Amino acid sequence: MGAQWPPSRFWQYWAIAGMIVLTAAFWWGVEGYAQFENARPRSQVADGLLRFSLLVLTPALLLAWLAAAWLRRRVGERGYWQLLGLVAMIWASAILLVRLIT
Repeated sequence: MGAQWPPSRFWQYWAIAGMIVLTAAFWWGVEGYAQFENARPRSQVADGLLRFSLLVLTPALLLAWLAAAWLRRRVGERGYWQLLGLVAMIWASAILLVRLIT
């Protein structure tokens, strides 16, 4: 009998986290773009943070999630979840700040 696949629960957790990450990224892509297109005057800080979260942080979050197999081999399972959690917390903090400032 061959080895069981997956060898750990990593892929199950990865799929659940992926659903949350993709849903959140899609929501922020739509919501953030709507705020960006809104002609309301905002401060330069809020505008810069909005652009940064849409153009840099959201793709970084998605890339970290998509690169799971490559990252897992290099940083380990625990290191991958720490990395994804760090990127997700930075992303969520930027979104919260944009929502509070605007």
